[in-house]
Amino acid sequence: MIGNIIKEARKNQRLSQSELAELTGLTQTGISKLELGVCDPSLRTMKKINKVLGIQNKIFEQKENIIENEIENEIENEIEKNIEIRLETKLDAKLGNKLNDLKTEVENKLENKLEIKLSEIKNDLLNNLRKEIKFEFNERFDPILQMLTRNLSCETCNAKQ
Repeated sequence: MIGNIIKEARKNQRLSQSELAELTGLTQTGISKLELGVCDPSLRTMKKINKVLGIQNKIFEQKENIIENEIENEIENEIEKNIEIRLETKLDAKLGNKLNDLKTEVENKLENKLEIKLSEIKNDLLNNLRKEIKFEFNERFDPILQMLTRNLSCETCNAKQ
């Protein structure tokens, strides 16, 4: 860590945090935070500390390592995100196909059931209509048929006599 490099260089030059703060124009609290790694120094702060402690190369090497790690992490995150997106896209496509297949299957089953039900209803209506027609026919024509039958039998009876 950069904080360790600063702390080690400060101690090698037998400076206290207060003395380093005074020489660099920073506060003792600021130096403490840098050494503890609570915050990273800005480029301006690094230049001030380097002028006093002469540790530019070490700090820049450490900064480069940090930046490289950050870049590697970003690349890994981006790759993972791209993989996730690709998997989600494939999954969405497969789910879409499955849903379409299921929808088609359900529609076909519903169509078949509807056709069967319509056929049953049609047959029931036809049977009811036949019964109604037969009943209506019997209601209207039974008296006529009875009258004709009586008349015929009377004529037959009369003819025999």
